[in-house]
Amino acid sequence: MLDVNTKGWTKDKHIVLAVSTGVDSMVLLHELITRLKDSYAELTCLHVNHNIRSVAKEEERFLKQFCKEHKVELYVKHLDLSEVIEKGNSIENEARVARYQWFDRMMRELKADILLTAHHQDDQIETIFYRVMTGRSTRSSLGMAYRTTRASYEICKPLLSITKKDIRDYQKMHHVPYYEDETNKQNAYVRNDIRNRILPEINKNAQLATEQIIKLKEWHDEQLEVIHNEAATFMKHDVHKSDKTQKYTISRSKFLKLRHSVKMAVLDKLFEQLQFTRSITEKTYNEWFQKLEGNLTQCTLYTTDKWIIHIAYDKFIIMANYDVKHFPIQITHPGIYNYSHYHIEIKHDFPAEDFPIVIRTRRDGDKFELNGMEGHKKISRLLIDHKIIQAERNQLPVMVNAQNEIIAVGTLYLKNKYEQSIFIRNMGEE
Repeated sequence: MLDVNTKGWTKDKHIVLAVSTGVDSMVLLHELITRLKDSYAELTCLHVNHNIRSVAKEEERFLKQFCKEHKVELYVKHLDLSEVIEKGNSIENEARVARYQWFDRMMRELKADILLTAHHQDDQIETIFYRVMTGRSTRSSLGMAYRTTRASYEICKPLLSITKKDIRDYQKMHHVPYYEDETNKQNAYVRNDIRNRILPEINKNAQLATEQIIKLKEWHDEQLEVIHNEAATFMKHDVHKSDKTQKYTISRSKFLKLRHSVKMAVLDKLFEQLQFTRSITEKTYNEWFQKLEGNLTQCTLYTTDKWIIHIAYDKFIIMANYDVKHFPIQITHPGIYNYSHYHIEIKHDFPAEDFPIVIRTRRDGDKFELNGMEGHKKISRLLIDHKIIQAERNQLPVMVNAQNEIIAVGTLYLKNKYEQSIFIRNMGEE
């Protein structure tokens, strides 16, 4: 008897098994239709035919017959991966994405509760070893969880604490039919090499046991929870979002005081909220952190069509990409106007002789008259003095009156003469 973990479902649940015809999933199916038949309300099987291996059709026929004999409903999906193979790309990830897209749809259509997969303890050890040795150990769990949530259903791995040996012993004892995937013996695949060559070599040493690596996963998961809690606390108190614009501002000095792992967790969580389609690599993060620690006053770290991430003086900023060209507008009478994300109100007592007003973005050499003293100042200098970030500089409205005098520069400068007749608000700061 196998110690199958059934804690993930109850007697009133509709469970679905992803079955491949391999020994693991066939043994689990056998347990579900025999000893565990009273542990659920309904059982359905899903099988994906990748149409790659020569015996795929034979396996499908076998499984259909097996399910028919045992009165288990079976659904089969055929995948066409020919395009991926022709391009020379790895089919593993493409196949997995396609499988789970179909699983998602079928779970909805079946109104099922739990999807079961037949991953076992040896798979867990292999996964932990793979993630540690490929540098994928710092930002996510080392191994697989027994239960995870996906869309409208949960995924459970009831064999996760059972060894491959125990599964094979069960198969022999109960004569469970199955098909062996011959590609599992090809060490050209990294995970196969770990499974077939590296882990067996380790186990040959009497002082070593590969299952000890599971303890590392348990410890790692505890530490990861601490890191995520620290990141969540930092985000709550120190990541400031503008209410009206998609702009997140973080104190550069406070961010740099975080532990390296917490910095990555903060950004991972933030980018997940912002629905970044592309995951940022740890190498890229390290490059950003080096620049943040340096003496750069302004630097763009990353740009997409939707987002800009940059260093701006004492701030680390993530903001919507507003890199659009703002054309000059001419104003001939009082009223309320919007330019970029600025709200500009021209009162009725604005001097008629100073119309028309032109609102535009800055130009090289732009100067304005200083209030209360002799001389002029360049807009470029004003922006530096106020530590205005580069992206904002390109949005700043410059107002010019009929005499070609610069009378306002965003919210940074307003000619004294117009203090009661012009009101400007930067909506992006709210």
